[in-house]
Amino acid sequence: MKAIKCLKMKRLPIFMAAALAVLALGSCKKGDVMNGEPISQFAQVEVIHAAAGAPALDVSFDNNRLGVNTFTFTDRIDYLRVTPGNRNFKVLNAGVAGSTPVFTKDLKFEAGRHYSVFIVDTAAKMDVVLLRDSSRAAGRDSVRLRFANMSPDAPALDLYVKGDPTPVATNITYKTAGNFFSYPVGLNVVFEVRRAGQSTPLTLSDPVNLVNSKIYTIWNGGYINGSGATGTSIRVSSFTHNPLYY
Repeated sequence: MKAIKCLKMKRLPIFMAAALAVLALGSCKKGDVMNGEPISQFAQVEVIHAAAGAPALDVSFDNNRLGVNTFTFTDRIDYLRVTPGNRNFKVLNAGVAGSTPVFTKDLKFEAGRHYSVFIVDTAAKMDVVLLRDSSRAAGRDSVRLRFANMSPDAPALDLYVKGDPTPVATNITYKTAGNFFSYPVGLNVVFEVRRAGQSTPLTLSDPVNLVNSKIYTIWNGGYINGSGATGTSIRVSSFTHNPLYY
C-alpha cells in the first residue's frame, strides 16, 4: 500500500473488549449487577489511538488498567462500560508493568451516554479529545456520518467523496468533529481530505462500504509533513459505531 493511502482502522477482538469492560468499571453501588446491568447505569466509552509515531499504548480509567499490548496507531477499543462521573483517564506504554503514565486527563462521563476518546499527538505533546457520540437513527437507504480532524499540523479541513465536487463536511479544525449528517448507502466509497477551500486531496481513504442504517466516524490522523516510512504521514480512516443510534 502506498504511503499516501490510509489503513482501515482496526479494532480489538470483541472477546477482548468484553473482558476489558469489567476492568473499566469503577466501584458499583450496592446491589448492582455488572452482567446484564441496564445500559443507562453506565457511560459507554470507546478509545482510538490517533497518535501517529507513538508506540503501542495501554489505557486506564482511574486505577483500572485495561492491560492491552497491541493498541497501535489507528486501532480502536470498542465501547466499554464505564461508571459515570469524573474519571482520571491515563495513557501508558503497553506491556510495561507499573509504568508512569505518558499522559493523564480528567474526563467526565454521563450515564446512558456514548463517547469516543481520541489519543492524539506525540508523547511530549499528547492530549486526549472527548467527543459525544450522539446521532438520530439513519433514514431509509442512508447512513449517518461525521468527520473528525485529529492531525496536529493540519489546518481546517474539508471532507469529500471522490468524484463528487461538493464537500460533505467543511472547515473542521484540529481536535474537533462536525455533526453527524445523513448520506446515501454505497459500496467502495472513497473519502478525500482536503485543506479547507482547496481542490487537491491531502490523502484518500481505502474504499468503505456504507451499510444501510449504520453510523460512521470518518477521521484523519498523522501529519501532513509526516513520513510514510515512519508511519506518521496523514491518513484517513473510518469506524462504525455500535449500537446503531443513541
